[in-house]
Amino acid sequence: MAKRYSVFQWLFSFITPVIIHKDQSEVNSILETTLENGKLVLNSAHANYSYGSLFRVFIKALLRFNIDIKNKKKILVLGMGGGSVVKFLLGNNTYAQLDTVEIDRKIISIAKEMFDLSPSDRLKIYAANAVDYLKDCTEEYDLILIDLFIDDAVPEFCFTESFWKSIQNICLPKCDIVFNASMKQNNLQHNLDFLGAIHLKENLTIEQNLFFLLQPAVSK
Repeated sequence: MAKRYSVFQWLFSFITPVIIHKDQSEVNSILETTLENGKLVLNSAHANYSYGSLFRVFIKALLRFNIDIKNKKKILVLGMGGGSVVKFLLGNNTYAQLDTVEIDRKIISIAKEMFDLSPSDRLKIYAANAVDYLKDCTEEYDLILIDLFIDDAVPEFCFTESFWKSIQNICLPKCDIVFNASMKQNNLQHNLDFLGAIHLKENLTIEQNLFFLLQPAVSK
């Protein structure tokens, strides 16, 4: 593992965040790997992508929804970021196969270089738009996590019936789907017609992020 920061930077991070690496891509104008309270996090211009607040609230959602992570066999993560949620899943399930999709190749590179996340026997990482991945996907999953952000906004396609029809097509019976809908930026209304055949089981709000727990309404 390459040395990423000095002892002085580590100590100083408990006083104020310290930027360790700054980059940009065609998708994100700003990508910063920052040392905060002794831990590396990945931030965009206006939001945390991994290992910080967004990671914390997503894990809270999984726990409050009481998802049986350890017994899932095939998991899909749409929106990998730096890989904090992926590492949580790998650490809490010793045999599941994980597929993860990330549109920004620069983020995939940062995940490898700064956060030690690379493809393995259990983990496949796809550099792709989520819509394109779903269109061509032939796999089926019993857990799907949807955490798609461009900076601090969820893409509009996440609120279309065609997107959720594609999700329905790759679900195993009783698949759990957790969707971070982030009401803050999208002003999502209570009308959920875009879900189509997907059934809403539960929703909760954590730190201004709206999470849905969903399942396919019709078993295969």
